[in-house]
Amino acid sequence: MTTDQLKWQKDNFENIETAWEGDLWDRRRLGEQLTNYVDRLNCGAVLALDARWGEGKTWFVRHWAKHLDDTQHNVIYLDAFANDYLDDPFLTIAAEISQTFRESEEINDTEIKDFNAKTASVLISLAAVIPMIAAKAGMHWIGMGGVGEVFQEVYKEGKELYDTASEEIATKVKEQIEKKIENHAVEKQTIRDFKKGLAELAKKLDKPLVFIIDELDRCRPDFAIRLIERIKHFFDIPKIVFVLVMNKSQLIQSVHTLYGYTAETNGDYFEKFIDFTIKFPQLDALNNYEMLLKEQLFRIGEIENKEHFSTFYFWVLALQLYKNYNSRELIKKVNQYALLRTNNLNKDMIVIAIIFDSDFQVTVQYFRRVLKRLLEYINNDILQRDDESYLARNLINSLKQKYELTSFGLLELADQLENTIKIYTTSGQQQEKEGALLRLYSNYSVTKLIKSDEFVDSWKNYIESDFISETQAES
Repeated sequence: MTTDQLKWQKDNFENIETAWEGDLWDRRRLGEQLTNYVDRLNCGAVLALDARWGEGKTWFVRHWAKHLDDTQHNVIYLDAFANDYLDDPFLTIAAEISQTFRESEEINDTEIKDFNAKTASVLISLAAVIPMIAAKAGMHWIGMGGVGEVFQEVYKEGKELYDTASEEIATKVKEQIEKKIENHAVEKQTIRDFKKGLAELAKKLDKPLVFIIDELDRCRPDFAIRLIERIKHFFDIPKIVFVLVMNKSQLIQSVHTLYGYTAETNGDYFEKFIDFTIKFPQLDALNNYEMLLKEQLFRIGEIENKEHFSTFYFWVLALQLYKNYNSRELIKKVNQYALLRTNNLNKDMIVIAIIFDSDFQVTVQYFRRVLKRLLEYINNDILQRDDESYLARNLINSLKQKYELTSFGLLELADQLENTIKIYTTSGQQQEKEGALLRLYSNYSVTKLIKSDEFVDSWKNYIESDFISETQAES
């Protein structure tokens, strides 16, 4: 199938019109369960939504946020990765909450101004000494004429830095530290006033405030850790529920690397900050990937509609069953194919095979491994070893009977290859076998082959070197 224009659509999470539209993974059920759970909470909570890379965490929380908004909940979505240039996330969290209060009918402007003033007091307390220390370190680096190895020495030999920097800056730093010690009781009261004021405003909300923080596993580890710590220490308030979206094992590894300890000796660092961890439920992956694959092939114009079946679709499904990519990886592979396709079905099936599997081989053994999974899936039956003979032909017959397909593309290559291997078995037939393979590959090859074993490498070199032009594709 050829098209004049690719039907690519980037996810537009900023303007979701209908919550859960295109929900291929039945995530709506989880969203509604979480909404009911949040509504029943009488206290504040920090929840972790744990899923691996590519399992659709962002899609879920964005649609859940839309669902919450549609059901008159207070909801905030924050991309942590987009904000990790900041040294301290406290201000960002407080500012987002303040804005939500401002949009609420239950809270007036005077109360919001008072909350903002308390926020400013806490921020000043948190940042009182940091600028002076940064300035002191900067003076030292400038004096040394570089930042490379000196940067490491600053942190290893803090006392040496303190003693060697200019006396004027050292005095100011000491004054700031002494001042902070003297004001310790005042600062503790400032924090208590902030939390009390926050609790009083949150109490006025009709429904809990759900604060979703996404992309934690992508941002700087020190920023992610500080963000979680700030939430627990300053924002653990009734009627405010934080949902931290992460690949938890990856984030834990970042903590281990940053702090230099192991899970075996210190356990899960986040246990003391997170009240409850929710894992994405394991659904019927095969059926859902089939729907996702149809969606993606339709988007690039490879199939006429989402109910359309073709041998190309079944070949890609076979590769997916064999490689078991997650949804993000699958979409990436299909989009990569959309840039490289030739508009020649035989050649396109080779292109997509190499994109899906860099170890793709034109051998009977490889086709058996891949096509066996597809035949078992279509027939809903596990094949026995004795049934593997002429597996491609059995698959062709099943597709013809169940889906009325009459053109089979690469499946015919697999069938003919198996037949060729059966015919030419003796050492004296190797020249005839080579000639038969060259003739067999001619309709699928991107270049004129001298030897049959050059087939896959010639495709890989061609794909890696340039896009396939329309003239070359049709030759």
